[in-house]
Amino acid sequence: MTQMTQDHPDAFWTDSLTIARGLRSLLADLSQLAKPRITLMVAITAYIGYSLGLAGLVQDFSWAKLCFALLGTSLSCMGASTLNQIAERDADALMLRTRHRPLPAGRMTTRQAMLFALTLCTLGVGLLATFNNSLAALIAVFTIVSYVLIYTPMKRLSSLSLIIGAVPGALPPVIGFAAARNGVGLEAWAIFALMFVWQVPHFLAIAWLYRQDYARGGFRTLAVLDPTGKATFRQIVLWCLLLLPVGSLPLFLNLSGLFYFSSALVLGLLFLALGLQLMLQPSEGRARRMFFASLIYLPLVLAFLLIDRY
Repeated sequence: MTQMTQDHPDAFWTDSLTIARGLRSLLADLSQLAKPRITLMVAITAYIGYSLGLAGLVQDFSWAKLCFALLGTSLSCMGASTLNQIAERDADALMLRTRHRPLPAGRMTTRQAMLFALTLCTLGVGLLATFNNSLAALIAVFTIVSYVLIYTPMKRLSSLSLIIGAVPGALPPVIGFAAARNGVGLEAWAIFALMFVWQVPHFLAIAWLYRQDYARGGFRTLAVLDPTGKATFRQIVLWCLLLLPVGSLPLFLNLSGLFYFSSALVLGLLFLALGLQLMLQPSEGRARRMFFASLIYLPLVLAFLLIDRY
């Protein structure tokens, strides 16, 4: 070994760099499977739910339980995202924006991805059950199952899959609430309703922007079935309108005061205005603006709720 090192002084560093590059590539692929940006939003909404669940029980606050609740919820989300990509790997290979993902690109096998997904799901549910409570763990299990086994296959069958998929998408704050209180109250369902309604205009804007890609993948989104976009844009406006009373629920449930109500109302009206503009003057630029506005709307509304609550 000493002689080889002396004869080839750069061999050790070359091998080390190769290993480092391979490890970095693997971590990048695992990150792509886990969808960290979506997971971050899941963690934020789970924190909102946990905070609401802990209201009036401040004496029971534990940093450890909070961290395990957020970690368990996030791991469950990452596992579900990976299982979704396993199920849709063939469709992803046909779509321009997804064909470079680890599975359709062939950088990872289905077996490797499945091992990663099951490990994440098991750890996530296990942490919730061990350090929080069984109710939070059961809701996490339902979230994973409904997302992977109901929503994912339904995307190829009906445009109503969006409504079905909005259910697991809105459950993270309910998991957080249950983790804090070992129960589910109206507060949790108010945030669930807000997230449920918000997802529809959010995903309809995405679907219209990538309608050709979704058609290639065989997904029956409303944007694919509606070439003119008229029905899609009407639905965006209708769900933005529905977001106004739903966004007001925290006030009527005594979860917030006028600061949150006025802030949510202004944001909701601005969101609706963008939807109306898109419906009246359709363009990809306005659809993209609608999508980015949805990414701003939800975090701001939830932040104002927490500020007003505490």
